[in-house]
Amino acid sequence: MGARLQVSLMATCLGDALFPEVGAATVRLLRRLGVAVDFPGAQTCCGQPHFNSGFHGHARELARHTLRTFARSPLVVTPSGSCAAMVRLE
Repeated sequence: MGARLQVSLMATCLGDALFPEVGAATVRLLRRLGVAVDFPGAQTCCGQPHFNSGFHGHARELARHTLRTFARSPLVVTPSGSCAAMVRLE
């Protein structure tokens, strides 16, 4: 039997603060599908609010922190398409 799929959850700062049930539901769904989920405790904001507000230097710092936090994660899952786009595109 193959190795179990392992992902890291990027819960997002706004999701964690305003809609924590979404992160919990994401973990439940992934586990129900047989996926092992971890939650890197050092995660913070990806920098999107700062980037969208024109504070690109601050956004860059947060983006670098996010990349370092998830650097050892083979796969990252997030329930936020806009945060995923920020990490991948900006």
